[in-house]
Amino acid sequence: MKIVLIGLLLLVGLGFGVVIFLPNTVRYSEKIIVNAPIDQVYDNIRFQERLMLWSAWPEATGSTCSLENADGRVGARTVFFNKGQRFGHQEIIRLDPNSKVSMTLVNSGPLKHTPYLDFDLHALSKDQTEVTLKFVNTYQKPFQVPAKLLGIVKWTRDLQIKDLEGLKNYSELQEAV
Repeated sequence: MKIVLIGLLLLVGLGFGVVIFLPNTVRYSEKIIVNAPIDQVYDNIRFQERLMLWSAWPEATGSTCSLENADGRVGARTVFFNKGQRFGHQEIIRLDPNSKVSMTLVNSGPLKHTPYLDFDLHALSKDQTEVTLKFVNTYQKPFQVPAKLLGIVKWTRDLQIKDLEGLKNYSELQEAV
């Protein structure tokens, strides 16, 4: 009985150790080359009504979206709804013309976290733009554990790769018209 109790205490201690020492911030970046002018790509990101045309998120989450505040400016929000209930939004927090669009995301889900997303743009030529998506998400401890174990971190990254592909396809179709 004493050995079982010691074993349980060791398991509980190990669990606390994982929560305390497992990093609670996720960081990554992804790049894509878009065959379209930088000003067009920039506008396709900063204008939320355009962004929702190429974003993978509404379909993947089964959500609908609406716009709050002046589109294409700092403070513009895309508000997410599920079955008519608002559950979060993304907000533009920084715009550097033809260079950067920064956003934060807020949701009412069970995992307490603070995601930030930067789209950094660099003109490779008159009609070619490199887009780097930089993502930083800080989970409130211990919520980083289920986010990792349940595959939420991988799912999020996969959707953001789809987002970049959607941006590329949308921008290049506009360029072809």
